[in-house]
Amino acid sequence: MSSMDDIIKFQKEENEKPLYYRFSDYEYNTNSKERVLSGIEQLDYMIKGFELGCITIWTGQTNAGKSTVMTMITKQTILQGEKVFFFNGEQTRDDFKNNLYKQTVRKEDIYAKQYKNTIVNDYYVKDSQIAKLNALYGNNIFVYNNDGKRDINTILTAMEDVRIKEGVRIFILDNFMQIDTLSSDEYREQKDIMEKLRTFAVNKNVHIHLVAHPRKTDKSALRLTIYDVLGSSNLVNKAYNVISIIRVDNLDTSSNEYEKLTKDMYKARYDITGTSTILEILKTKGVCCGLVGLVYDKVTKSFTEQAQMTDYESKKMQQMSIKPKDECPF
Repeated sequence: MSSMDDIIKFQKEENEKPLYYRFSDYEYNTNSKERVLSGIEQLDYMIKGFELGCITIWTGQTNAGKSTVMTMITKQTILQGEKVFFFNGEQTRDDFKNNLYKQTVRKEDIYAKQYKNTIVNDYYVKDSQIAKLNALYGNNIFVYNNDGKRDINTILTAMEDVRIKEGVRIFILDNFMQIDTLSSDEYREQKDIMEKLRTFAVNKNVHIHLVAHPRKTDKSALRLTIYDVLGSSNLVNKAYNVISIIRVDNLDTSSNEYEKLTKDMYKARYDITGTSTILEILKTKGVCCGLVGLVYDKVTKSFTEQAQMTDYESKKMQQMSIKPKDECPF
């Protein structure tokens, strides 16, 4: 069949589709939307999990833990019976595999390997666990070949291929700036890339995790807003969720912003002094925005959710953090 015949057939099919529906033509649907959970209970509550047909944007300053979180989501996705496509512009293939394996096993299944005769140690999974990990992940993760083209059309071709052939429904792109732009108008092309990704997510009923670096902001700013995400504003407008990752040990504890963050963490029932990293939900169509405290383990290179205080403890900490106003000196 010629291309003209294909066009005529497509136009005929489009013309046969109704332009509108009567409200009584379709039934009330009580089926829950399909979603994959992060494994972080409070995050899953606030965003209602990662629904299919949507995009989640992850952002944060350098070394905040974005790639670590993406590896954790990969693990959780596989454990829920899904498959993952991973465009990895940040980690080497060896680092990605080693980090994923360490996040999956127990601490006692990891050993330290001394680098030559130095105080430097690298951590690896014991040989006894490798076969089990290979069986779990080997046919369920598809990593994009960075040796080829990295423009959005080529990446989408690979995404569609694994979706059809392998049934992949979860796609992780780490990160947005590693996707090559082909024109001099970078702003317009970034907008076009996001449009194509959202169309793919909606039309193919998949979820896309997109890592996007923040713009260059004032270094004294501890927290990002949705307006700090690098690229066209179209990125955050098209996203279902926008989540910022904040590394606590990088923060200026003497600043007023840190004091405000501490109070907000108390309200969320977390004691920031025991927090390694904070997830701040900046935008969601789920339940609500808010803060989630995480604790980092350097051996397994993974986060666990920080234990929350009771309501009584939270209120007590909030009251203790309120400073009385200075008295008037005259």
